[in-house]
Amino acid sequence: MNVEESLYAELAAHAGVAALVSTRIYPEELPQPATLPAITYSLSSTATEHTQRETASTIVIPDIQVQCWAETYSGAKALATQVKAALDGFVGQLGGAGGVNCWITMIDALDLGDEETSWRREIIQFEIWH
Repeated sequence: MNVEESLYAELAAHAGVAALVSTRIYPEELPQPATLPAITYSLSSTATEHTQRETASTIVIPDIQVQCWAETYSGAKALATQVKAALDGFVGQLGGAGGVNCWITMIDALDLGDEETSWRREIIQFEIWH
């Protein structure tokens, strides 16, 4: 599995997340018409780290944005709380067997609304070191 597939598997397997969204976890954008609450995720950038004795990058650090969508502010915050519980500080095999061995750190969060639909969302930025 790649990082995105592993992220999906981890979120879908987390009891708190699954209780709120079931499998409504999508790459990039919500399907239309959307059923809320739901999650979208996207890779925003990928950095690499080198060690002094290596010529090739050995550590890959993608930044992933996870957007928690709901019809209300409290719904978006409740979903974001569960996403943070599932991912922030995670160390191990993301997505279970066959997933990506990594550790995850939350680096930012932002509350936003969507003017067109009046939905609420919290965008959470994570670094995934693997």
